[in-house]
Amino acid sequence: MSKTDPREQQQRDAELAQQEANKNQQKAEQNEVAGRHKNDGQKDHKGADKGPRGQ
Repeated sequence: MSKTDPREQQQRDAELAQQEANKNQQKAEQNEVAGRHKNDGQKDHKGADKGPRGQ
């Protein structure tokens, strides 16, 4: 049985969660700088009107 204080374990968990959040943030910033967004790509430029005109 380990002698881990629950408060120490909670602190370690919080630090790990913070590190993970930092990694995710950095990755998101790198992708933004590189311009690799899911919605980027060729646009069809048809406009919002999909139906016949004049109705």
